[in-house]
Amino acid sequence: MKKAIGYLEVIAGPMYCGKTEELIRQVKRAKIGKSRVQVFKHKNDIRYGEGKKLYSHTGMSFECEIIDKTKEILDKTKKNTKIIAIDEAQWLGEELVSVVQSLLNEGKHIIVTGLAMTYDRQPFIPIPELMAMADKVTKLSSVCMICGDDAVYHKRISKEINVNPLINDPSLVKSLKDSVYEARCRKCFHKKP
Repeated sequence: MKKAIGYLEVIAGPMYCGKTEELIRQVKRAKIGKSRVQVFKHKNDIRYGEGKKLYSHTGMSFECEIIDKTKEILDKTKKNTKIIAIDEAQWLGEELVSVVQSLLNEGKHIIVTGLAMTYDRQPFIPIPELMAMADKVTKLSSVCMICGDDAVYHKRISKEINVNPLINDPSLVKSLKDSVYEARCRKCFHKKP
């Protein structure tokens, strides 16, 4: 029997661009096609409540498995799983690269979403490295919250000095109106809110 070939797709972009929504669309479609799918998210992603579901900003949801440590993906992946989806992968750290490589070696189709850059426009590891090794990269843009143009960045706008990125990070934002972040285009990035 011929061994399956792995495939990696990365869906990246700034906050509020629809990464999770696109992931949910793809896994729902795969389920309709009778593919065995497993979806993972980090335990800190509680944007729209705790529990075993992914939620998009538009209200879409999908059942998922909660993980704390990156290697749990390997432990929890079932042998007959064809597609593995990982949301908000930037919170899983550099270790995710070797986990994804192991899954690719097993012939899995992997879909990863995440922020390509931090709120101060630095590469958000491991997303850029995953993008470099991907078979397909979908780079989404948001809408600039100042001028309405395409936004490729997000910016922290909180005036609080003690904003802890592990507590007040983009994955924990409860709603757009409560957000300490805004999607911004290149020309509006440095403008004050």
